[in-house]
Amino acid sequence: MKKKILVTMITAAMVLGVTACGGAKTDTTTEATTVEEVTSEVGLANPWSDVASSSDAAEGAEVGYFNVPAAGTETSSGQIGWDGFRYMKGIAEADGYIGAAELTVRKGLKQDTTDVSGDYNEYKFSWKETVGDYEIDCYGNEDGRTMKAIWVTNNFSYSILVRGQGDESDTYGLDSEVLKAVAAEVE
Repeated sequence: MKKKILVTMITAAMVLGVTACGGAKTDTTTEATTVEEVTSEVGLANPWSDVASSSDAAEGAEVGYFNVPAAGTETSSGQIGWDGFRYMKGIAEADGYIGAAELTVRKGLKQDTTDVSGDYNEYKFSWKETVGDYEIDCYGNEDGRTMKAIWVTNNFSYSILVRGQGDESDTYGLDSEVLKAVAAEVE
């Protein structure tokens, strides 16, 4: 009798166990998995740092000092103004305008090249202008209208870039008088 009770209890336990585990009934649950795709841009870091003044740009670039014409200076091409200053290792830059044209002036350490302009366009005309003790290489798409000027003094390279707006973006430039007045103030 004890054996019958023991077998009945074991059988009951097995039936309860199979029923509790789902028995013959199979329930398949699929869990959705979210895969998050991570993308990142690969490229070079921007080497330029924005600053408040030309002297801050000179300090950051380690070029000593960086002087540009004063904002508000009037020329026959229009008033000069500055929108911002920045630097990278070895080059200080001032970005602004002269009249309705964009104006960029740079001073850099003279290293592998004398051209610190960053402008590699080809121009229809090239000539030289003299300002003080130095000679400026001038480039433009109109004879005598400078869009790019580069020169070297001591251990530094300088550049002036001028870009017109709209239809004049490839033809605008500074005449000799204005170029000399602007370049004389850059050091």
